[in-house]
Amino acid sequence: MKFDIYDFFSELSKNKVKIRMDAGDPDIKPNDIIIDELTKNIRDLGYAPYKGLDELREVIAEYHKVDLDNVIITPGSKAAISSLILFSKKVNLISPYWSGYEFSANLFNKQISILNTELENSWEPNFSNIEKDTTLIINYPNNPTGKVITQKKIKELIDESLDKNLTIVSDEAYRDIVFDGFKFKLTDYILQNSVSIFSFSKTFSLPGLRLGYAVGDKQLIDKIGRFIKANITSVPKFSQRAAIKALEMWDSIADQVKDVYYKRLILFLNKVNNKKFVYVRPEGTFYVFLKLNGLSGTELAYNLAKKGIGIFPGEAFGNEFENFIRISLTTKEENIPLAADLINETIDEMKS
Repeated sequence: MKFDIYDFFSELSKNKVKIRMDAGDPDIKPNDIIIDELTKNIRDLGYAPYKGLDELREVIAEYHKVDLDNVIITPGSKAAISSLILFSKKVNLISPYWSGYEFSANLFNKQISILNTELENSWEPNFSNIEKDTTLIINYPNNPTGKVITQKKIKELIDESLDKNLTIVSDEAYRDIVFDGFKFKLTDYILQNSVSIFSFSKTFSLPGLRLGYAVGDKQLIDKIGRFIKANITSVPKFSQRAAIKALEMWDSIADQVKDVYYKRLILFLNKVNNKKFVYVRPEGTFYVFLKLNGLSGTELAYNLAKKGIGIFPGEAFGNEFENFIRISLTTKEENIPLAADLINETIDEMKS
């Protein structure tokens, strides 16, 4: 069964699925102070500067220890990544990968090169085979595997990028959700020919605001700016003022969110039948990527949809992952044991 994401969402809707562990849509309630700031400024509907409000950019520049010209506010992280794909000659993706990268590359008719990683090697990337003068998209902590990059691998990446004139686009949407390892910001290691991109969707549970930022090499920031001027004009001012308030509480909110997702991870791993799966324990994010023993992840996903559980099959993250599923821990804690039981039960049914 070949997986089609749009057909699958139709299936979830048709079955009126209640427990949604498919898309990475945070269910944690946004902080009331952020929402109050948003509603207080909702009538300020004039255009903002295309690079964003200076007040917000200054906070971000200070956090990353860069100049203001190295910062731009973006309409979500996806637009920033897409704009850099548009200006690339060839795009390197580390598999498994979030499908949005591939969608953008295909939309802009860009050549894609896949760097494969393996579960048996703990999803460890190898940067040595990347061609010169190309763009590499990295995503750590990783969606869907939960892999966190090591200091050794960062050094290897920087050496390769300087030697081969690589453009590094670092998708850091899950930067704050790290259980084992350290909080990774590419700007701590390199600014030249690189960009760190952050989303307010995951840490702050604000996906509907479509708000993000990019920090990096000024030439790349200017390319993102050209894309915004041509397509979006600017990010709404009321969203940006809410973001300023969010960043004032960044550390406390990040710690709280991380603790919630870690508790859910332990709940799921303790309940799911480990004999039915092979997996690497996630070091971050709110995802679990599991390999089934000889069964189709897509078939399992459709069977679970009929029982009111939404998950994603591995085929959403690369063609070679037909025996995998991804669980998104974006549901209430009381739903997680029930979902795990139904997953275990449905696998048994498929094997009988």
